[in-house]
Amino acid sequence: MNLGQQSLDDVPEGELHFRVPAVANRLAGLRHALASWATRAGLSDEDSEALVLASYEAMANAVEHAYHGQTQGLLDLRGAVDGEQSRVVITVTDYGQWRPPQPSGGLRGRGLPLIQGLTTTSTITPTSAGTTVTMSWPLAK
Repeated sequence: MNLGQQSLDDVPEGELHFRVPAVANRLAGLRHALASWATRAGLSDEDSEALVLASYEAMANAVEHAYHGQTQGLLDLRGAVDGEQSRVVITVTDYGQWRPPQPSGGLRGRGLPLIQGLTTTSTITPTSAGTTVTMSWPLAK
């Protein structure tokens, strides 16, 4: 789904997918869509906030790092409710090149530890075709 083509009310419950250009000015709209979706998916307020922040960090990393030296790339944001495991799963995928975190003297490089601290589980899977960050949160009981 292209953000802007459909309203947030058109996003089916239980699933979410946006494919957008990997540019910074698209991230605010994705954050708002995630916040609305996470609440409808059944996450607690605290986990909804954690989901939005961790997902934003993953998307910002894709925008800033995946397409270094290229004019533009794509970003996929997917959300699903895994009823069998009673959790919400978010994936952020880029199709650029993985760049390992670089030492920055403490001024940068907090995104991946932040993601890990905000999620129940998180994995980063770099391949030659891009990188996928997978994150999950338990559904409220």
